[in-house]
Amino acid sequence: MANFFLSAAPLILFFPLIGAATIALFGPYVHRSASAFIGCLSVGLSFLLTVGVAFVILPLPLAQQAQFDHSHFVGYWAHIPPYLIISFRLLLDPLALLWMLIITGVGLLIHVYSVGYMAESKNYRTFFSYMNLFVFMMLLLVMSDNFLWLLVGWGGVGLASYLLIGFDYERPIAVLAARKALIMNVIGDVGIMIAMFLMYAHFGSVSFQNVFNNPAQIGTSALSWIGIWLLVGAVAKSAQLPLQTWLPDAMEGPTPVSALIHAATMVTAGVYLIARAHPIYDNAPLAAEIVAIVGGVTAIFAATIGCVQYDIKRVLAYSTMSQIGYMILAVGVGAYAAGAFHFMTHAFFKALLFMAAGLVIHAIGGEQDIRKMGGLASKLPFAFWTFLIGAIAISGIFPFAGFFSKDDVLDAVLTFHHPVLFVCVLVAAGLTAFYMFRLVFLTFLTGPYRGTHEVHADADRTMTVPVAILAVLSVVGGWFVLPHHDAIAAMLRGSFSDAPLPQAAEFNVGLTFGVLALALAGIAFAWAAYQWRPQIATALHRSLSGLHDLLFNAYYVDVLYDWLFQRPTYALALWLRDTFEVDAITALPAAGVRLGAALGELANRWETGYLRRYGLTFVVGAALLLFLYLFLSHGSAAGAAP
Repeated sequence: MANFFLSAAPLILFFPLIGAATIALFGPYVHRSASAFIGCLSVGLSFLLTVGVAFVILPLPLAQQAQFDHSHFVGYWAHIPPYLIISFRLLLDPLALLWMLIITGVGLLIHVYSVGYMAESKNYRTFFSYMNLFVFMMLLLVMSDNFLWLLVGWGGVGLASYLLIGFDYERPIAVLAARKALIMNVIGDVGIMIAMFLMYAHFGSVSFQNVFNNPAQIGTSALSWIGIWLLVGAVAKSAQLPLQTWLPDAMEGPTPVSALIHAATMVTAGVYLIARAHPIYDNAPLAAEIVAIVGGVTAIFAATIGCVQYDIKRVLAYSTMSQIGYMILAVGVGAYAAGAFHFMTHAFFKALLFMAAGLVIHAIGGEQDIRKMGGLASKLPFAFWTFLIGAIAISGIFPFAGFFSKDDVLDAVLTFHHPVLFVCVLVAAGLTAFYMFRLVFLTFLTGPYRGTHEVHADADRTMTVPVAILAVLSVVGGWFVLPHHDAIAAMLRGSFSDAPLPQAAEFNVGLTFGVLALALAGIAFAWAAYQWRPQIATALHRSLSGLHDLLFNAYYVDVLYDWLFQRPTYALALWLRDTFEVDAITALPAAGVRLGAALGELANRWETGYLRRYGLTFVVGAALLLFLYLFLSHGSAAGAAP
């Protein structure tokens, strides 16, 4: 049975691709429900195979993990020995398997949820084709055993996200958001390409095995530059400072897209990249330090912005940015197991939050402004309780999933002696609890319903069942690290046998209760300001209106980028259009046309039909050929003479 799962492992990657191609080619000729069935089936089969492979590989002891060949040869992309040999191998080590389980497992739940949520879409078949394409590209990214194929998946994920964010192409704001996401992600693609060029220059290869075998051989400076350029890719894909502005705008995509791309999978690709390249960062402390700083600063940066947003999905978007900051910080300080653990729990509760928010949005006619909600707990009890579970989990309240993984990250940051970054994420933890319960109170509890749309509490089971499953996982998903059952750290030792791995189960009691108290304080303040005495929030808004405007506009980073990059680029483009394009680009083809016309006119005048003119042409041509022959022969003879 083990051999069956290992031999069938490539199908994990190719099932979603087959599904996407099948829907695209045959979807228009079958009932629309068949497209949804194919989309869900393809991801479901990938998930089942991934589970089977995980049961074969993960239980192996550490000694056997080190000897086990985790790569699966598929073919060659380039085979020109000894100059260029790039194979296509699939990597099935514990780190890749953890991401594969989340991509296919949570991806399957979101696919099922989409069956009901997108039921009214006129492009229903196209949506599932895009979703399958995204899953394929994400799997290619994490299953590749070299940076070339990782980059192919990396760029493919950016393309698929562009298609999904701009899915409602009739809405200009969605198209602009998709374009912005694509441009930001391409910046990251360039960063990874430069890192690959440096790898090939120093190692002569871009395969993980050759690059990671002995990275210290090329010196710290070169490794630092490779690590920094890889970080550029991670920053763009994971929406970290300073390339974070695309993520809030990406909420213009349908809610299942937000749950899949911007909660559970795509935005965590940067975490995977840094964790995968850990031998580089372990030997390049400067690059690792920069990674940690970016993660810590982004965590508190995004958390402050989330405190004042009114769009329910934008609050969750900034929350995602902040939580990814935790993961980036963890892998930056070398706590790879902690970062991967928080990735797993975050996938559960953030997908839950987006999908529960989708139930609300779906029920009130697409409204996303929480100022037009309120009092929905009694009208939408299922959405309320599941959203509340997600809010408790992300706030880090015992015994929900986020409590264990967030505590693990904070403990690692403190253990590895980063006091300033520890304070940043500690404050971010308190702010997270505040803005999440501000969202809960304003959406579900505070006052009567303030919206203008009628509430329709008739969600399909395809929407409620996946949400219920994620709610359960958000409760129990952190129990892997209960004493003597530290499964996550033990599982990942096969991928990080040469890296420091603090035990996630060894909690710092003072830290644990301190963070828990801070989270409870954030919840209490949200209750006081938005439920018990709403005038407190009004008074704070008035007295801190300048700070509120600064945070509401996300520190005006978009405005800054508009003045620094967008406006000058448009001005340059307009100038080139009005000057260079007219004088050079347009003039060159016109000159070619005029030259061709002149030559044609000359030929036309020569071709008169008179025999004597044709005879003269023949004689002159023969004379020229004879002269050329004699000239070349004389030149060759003179060159050969001593």
